[in-house]
Formats: sequence, C-alpha cells, structure tokens
Amino acid sequence: MRNQRVHQLVTADIWTLAEGEADTGPYILRFREPVLKDSDTSGYDHCLRIVWIYANENSGALPEDDDSSAMATFEDRVCEALELDLLGALVAVLTFDGARQWVFYTFDVAECVKRINQMPQEEDRYPIELDVFTDPGWSYLRTEILANVDGGE
Repeated sequence: MRNQRVHQLVTADIWTLAEGEADTGPYILRFREPVLKDSDTSGYDHCLRIVWIYANENSGALPEDDDSSAMATFEDRVCEALELDLLGALVAVLTFDGARQWVFYTFDVAECVKRINQMPQEEDRYPIELDVFTDPGWSYLRTEILANVDGGE
C-alpha cells in the first residue's frame, strides 16, 4: 500500500458539502474529510485537475440536469479508473461559473492520463481538460479551495 492515510481517506469515503456565493454566482463544493495534513500526503505529490466546462465563463451558471447526469457518470468512471488501486485520490469536486472541477492527487500522472483515455466514453468524448502540477503538501486543496469554507480544515 502506497500511503495508509490516503487509503483510509478514500475507503472511508466521507464527504462534506458546502454551498455559497462567489463574485460570479453560486458554487457547490464537495470535499473528502478529514482533510489530510501535509505530513500525511506523502507519495501523492501531483495535483491532477479535471475540468468540464458546461457553460460560458462569467455566466455564474450551475449545470442543467442533463449536464449533471453526464458528469455524474463521468465521475463514477474516473473514480473507478483511478481509485480502485489508489493510483489517485479524489479529494474535492467544485462546481461554479459554468465548470466542474475534480481535484485528484496522484503519484503517477502518466498512468492517470492513460486510464482516463481508456475509460468508456459516450457517443461524444467527454469535454474535459486536464491540468497537472506538483503539490506535495496538497496546498492547492487547502489554500485555493478550502480556505474560505467553514469546517474545511
């Protein structure tokens, strides 16, 4: 097992929901708890953000039912592809201003991309964009996503 704390986080599967209002409109945030301390994230040094744009930026739009359903199917598939053997851990899902963002941490970006490309698709390929950066202490999760959420730490 690569990291016992990450394994416990994923298998416990405890989520917190936060909703609020940002400058561009409403947001919905789901994140796994407990939020791990940087000393507990060893080995999962890369943040993989997957973004699905469903409306124009600055529209403040939340997804319509059809988009929500398609994104739920995608989330189930990507979690199955990445979390089954703890290649990656989904730690947060943020929906706001025309986009949904899934935040994973992983130890092998290339294998994550390979598995995402091999996932079952719908008639059209999923309209996703991937972004990866090094973040060994998961500071993006804490400082960019959870900083203003009560109970996020």
